[in-house]
Amino acid sequence: MNEYMYRIQLSAEPKTSEQKIIATIGNFDGLHLGHTELLGQLSQQAKLDKSWRMLITFDVLPHEYFADKSGVLRAPRIGLLRDKVAILEQSGLVDEVVILHFSEYMAKLRAQDFIDEILRNKLGISEMIVGHDFRFGYMAEGSIRDLISSGIRTTEFAELKHNQVRVSSSLIRELAAEQNIELIRSYLGHNIRYSSRVVKGNQLARKWNFPTINLNLYKIRPVLWGIYTSYVYIEGKRYLGVTNIGKNPTVSEGKVYKIETHLLDVDLDLYGKIATVEILHYLRPELKFEALEPLFKQMYKDLDDARDFFARLDNKE
Repeated sequence: MNEYMYRIQLSAEPKTSEQKIIATIGNFDGLHLGHTELLGQLSQQAKLDKSWRMLITFDVLPHEYFADKSGVLRAPRIGLLRDKVAILEQSGLVDEVVILHFSEYMAKLRAQDFIDEILRNKLGISEMIVGHDFRFGYMAEGSIRDLISSGIRTTEFAELKHNQVRVSSSLIRELAAEQNIELIRSYLGHNIRYSSRVVKGNQLARKWNFPTINLNLYKIRPVLWGIYTSYVYIEGKRYLGVTNIGKNPTVSEGKVYKIETHLLDVDLDLYGKIATVEILHYLRPELKFEALEPLFKQMYKDLDDARDFFARLDNKE
């Protein structure tokens, strides 16, 4: 690891000195069906000469960095880095993930310097597959043409259409604004989920016999916002939950984004453990109440609605 790069090996076997590296690069936010198709093509290409399959991504995402610099609201993010890596590991389509920390240094790096310093010298990449609209380097000056002229064999990936619709992260964000969870699932190939370490909250919900586990997103603006039913996975066990994603405007100043989940019929000490919250169904928007009593009255109604949802789910299964 250095100041701007972190590498995670997913393959059980290490890379051999003889293996060439074929790579792709991008935000891969949400890892939707289009991304999966691209990675499938990467995998097929790698089989031809037994190349090492590498995915390069970012944290912070470039558009988040530039939004912060400009003082504007960040575009919502579909998934967290921890989940991105976990989904990639489960897919078996990638041998290694390289995470570049997008900073002022990265933003000012000229396209040719990015190729020479990072792609060639640091990573040793000889072949790439990238999206048709891929741009990189200072002021997005670099393109596929620059990769090819620098001696990197480059394939352009055509966009994927699902039911005649172009699958993209922008489409997922539009569907999230409409709370269309089912259609999001069809385009992602999985539910939206958030994995992070459980932290202590203000303990207010516990005083009302409504304990929650809390995941802080800090500056990451989530693509979903509201009250949802959820599955929660902790140390190999699955729990049923009611999840609030937002800023808790009734009881907080709203400076950070949070995910708070009440586990149905469970009250455990889970502080410090890694929890994965899988979003299943939209219940209602996040609201600001004038007092705590109407807030918790609504939360108990949410609890009843969630039990009804899970009962219907059991009947389907």
